[in-house]
This record gives sequence, C-alpha cells and structure tokens, in this order.
Amino acid sequence: MRSWLPALALLLAFACSDEEGATAADAPAPLPEGLSAEERAAAELDRDFPAHGVVTALQLRVLTAARAEAPVQGWLRTGARVRLAPTEDACAGGRWHRVHPAGFLCAKDDEIRVGETPPEVEEPTEYGWHDTPTQAEQAAARGAVVLPPGPSDAPLPYAYFFVKERAVPEYHRLPSRNEQRAAGAKSERYLSLLESDERRARAYLEGADDGPPGTAVMHRFLNRGFYVASTGTELRARRRFVRSTQGRYVKEARLEQRSGSSFRGVELDAELSLPIAWALRPATLLAAEEREDGTARFTADEELPRVERQERLTGWTETRNIGGAIYHVLETEAGERYLRSWWATLAESVDTPEEVRDDEPWVHIDLSAQTLVLYEGAWPIYATLVSTGTEGFETPTGLFEIRRKHVTDTMSNIGDGADDAYRIEDVPWTQYFEGSFALHAAFWHGRFGTSRSHGCVNLAPADAHHVFQRTWPELPEGWHGAASEDTDLPGSHVLVTE
Repeated sequence: MRSWLPALALLLAFACSDEEGATAADAPAPLPEGLSAEERAAAELDRDFPAHGVVTALQLRVLTAARAEAPVQGWLRTGARVRLAPTEDACAGGRWHRVHPAGFLCAKDDEIRVGETPPEVEEPTEYGWHDTPTQAEQAAARGAVVLPPGPSDAPLPYAYFFVKERAVPEYHRLPSRNEQRAAGAKSERYLSLLESDERRARAYLEGADDGPPGTAVMHRFLNRGFYVASTGTELRARRRFVRSTQGRYVKEARLEQRSGSSFRGVELDAELSLPIAWALRPATLLAAEEREDGTARFTADEELPRVERQERLTGWTETRNIGGAIYHVLETEAGERYLRSWWATLAESVDTPEEVRDDEPWVHIDLSAQTLVLYEGAWPIYATLVSTGTEGFETPTGLFEIRRKHVTDTMSNIGDGADDAYRIEDVPWTQYFEGSFALHAAFWHGRFGTSRSHGCVNLAPADAHHVFQRTWPELPEGWHGAASEDTDLPGSHVLVTE
C-alpha cells in the first residue's frame, strides 16, 4: 500500500518555498463549487501549473528554491513531461520555472520546450532519423521536437550492451563508411602504441596526434568491459548502431546485449512469511539413517529432484544440529530430507528499528545470509537474495537512510573486486544510502546469494525495480530521480547487519 506521507511532504516542500516564485500573499483563485475530487485535482493543477513542458536537455536539476545554490530535490531527463508555472525571474542563461508537484528548475529555451498545451513530440522510427530529409528536420519544420524514448517501466529501463572488444569507437553522430574506416585506423594505431609505449598511447588519445582525417566524429574509445545503455538502434550504410542514452553511437557488432538474471524474490503475506530459504548451489537432498551407536548416516536421495541454485526451498522447516553439524531440514513427499548449512541461506525477520515510522517502507540487508527483506513498518512484505561487497570492499553496517534515488545513474568499478577496469552507464534503480554505497540492479551477473560487489548491494533487475518502487523518497511522475538529503522529502531506512 502506498503511503500518503511522501505526497504530503512534496506538497509541504512546495508550500514552504515562498522565498522565490510563490509567496504567502499569492492567494490561489477560487475553484467552482460542486467539483468531484478528481475534477478538483485537475482544476488545481491547471490553475497552479498552467504550462506544459517537455525536457530536451540531457538532464535538468529540480531545486528546492529558485536559487542556484539551493539543495537538489530531483532530476529530469530528456523526454520528461512536466507541468510548470514559468516565472519572469532570470537564471543562468534562462529563467526559473516552478515544477509540479514541488521545486524549481532553471532552464534555457533549448533545454525545455514549454507551451499552453502539451508540446508536440515525435518518437524516432526503428532505424532513426537519418534518411533525407531527416525526420528531425521534418519535425522541426512543423514546430515539433524529436526525442529518444525514455526509460520503460520494465525490470530494466533501457537496453544494455557489453563492450566486447578493445578500443571500440563511440561517435557523436552516425558515421559514414569512410569515417568508420578512419576510426578503425586510429584504433589500430592506438593499440599498436599501447603494446610498446603506454605513455605515447595516452598522448595519442589526448590529442598529441589527432589521427587520420575523418576521426573528428569520434567522441572516445570504449574499453572492453564497459557497458552502454541504449534507447534504440539506427541504421546507416547497412550497419546497425546502438544509440546511447547520451545520444552517441556505437556499432552494434562490437557489442553484446545483456538482459540480466531472471531471478526474483517472493512477496510475503499471511500465507507466506519469514523465514524463507534458498539453495546457494545445486545439490542432492540427503536422507538420514540412524546407526546402532545413535549417530546418523547421510546418503544422497537420488529419487528426489536435485535442488537448483537460487531455488526457493518450499519444504524448509528448520535448522537442526545433528552430530555436531548444522543441517537444513526439508519436508518432502519422501519424509524429512537434509542439506548441510552452507548449501542454503535464510531470510529471517529482525526487530524494527525505533527510528522507523509505523507505515514506512524500509529494508534489512543481512550480509552473512546475503538476503534482503523489504518491510512496511513491522511487516515484512518482500524477501530476496542479494550480492554485497567482497573482502576489502565490504558493505558498511549500521542504520542509514536513502538519500538519493535515480531511475539510472552511471557508476565505475562496481563489479568483481578483482576487476577495476570498467564503467557502467545508467545503472538501473539506484538508491544511495551511505556515500557512494547504493542498492541497485546488477544485469552483468546472476550470482545473487554470494558476495560479489565493490560494496554496493546488487539485486536482480526485477527485485531492484520492485524495491525501488516502494521505498522513499517516491519519484513524482516523469522524474528521473529524487533526493531526501537537505530536502523535506523522507527517505526510507536501510538496516545493514552482519
């Protein structure tokens, strides 16, 4: 159940922002009598935020007040549709707008398109905008703007691609065949220098030698191990290019799409409650036979199906000390069967911290068990497996609050502890709770239930999305991110224990 508290906080944040824009003396115009609740809400929106906007910049910040130094309350990405109340107040190269439901943004005319009615926006075709005349040119002639598609509401908001080769060119725009050849020559030259003289290779990339003519269309080289977030593909000269969320292009043949693990946790209710058990590795259940001396002899029960990794153990009943060793006990059609303790893990309940509100959605992460439980107040409502920090990159323990959350955010060096050499664009469903430590989706591995990260809490895409949708701060419709730090928005608590 969604709480009304975050919505109230948003309204309070707006009501208290009377230093700029709205003032206490600006009494709203009265509305007609006899309106339904839905009609009244629509009328209030039209009265208080009469303009429609669509973001054309890569990203805009929403601030708590119409001051450049004001705290950031949220973020808007290209394609976001918002309701606005434009002001006459100038800001850096543009003017201030009040944003529904709360906050202010500074934008130039070419960063947000504003109108009395929703601005006309056209989506790109499957293969893009680069026929002659281009779709973008046609749209501009009609007063429309062409934007790439925004994030979807699926487990992964964008398509993601792994860079599978060294020194892969990324282009500012779709390259011609000759420009591709020139980029290839520059790539070969760079790799050749790298084999013999790393300093010269770096200088070559930094512009000591611009390389072959025609490489100005290049933005940079991508290293093997980088990931690219994509809003679609486009075609030029019979070659397909992935269009990144930053509006750049990479040849699709140099990439490999990754969709992430299909694993997901379980929703909890009166019929399915904690503890929940999962297998950590494939295993055969054991049958126990009592010896004459009273000790137990365990043998593999080959008649029962093998337990698969990350399978929920539906027959789990308890853990039991048998002969000095701990076993998981499962009730099966053949009677009690057993797994050694390290073959499975448990998501178990914990006491609610005093700081948590009665209706607050919050999460508990158990580092020893590699599990996460989502609560609403004292009630557990979801449980799943996670991957936290490896040795030397430990996830911090303690009670924290979610300070910032983003539909996606770019990160570096967040994978296996032994691999520092990559960058991942637009990591999905990212929620920062302590410095650079965050909950987020991991589509590049499926080893949930084991430590694997550089300190962040990795979740399967569907799990990360599920948790993101239920925690505070809630994202207003169309926003790409929101912050509770230095704002009036509440942030959910995150309890991390050993």
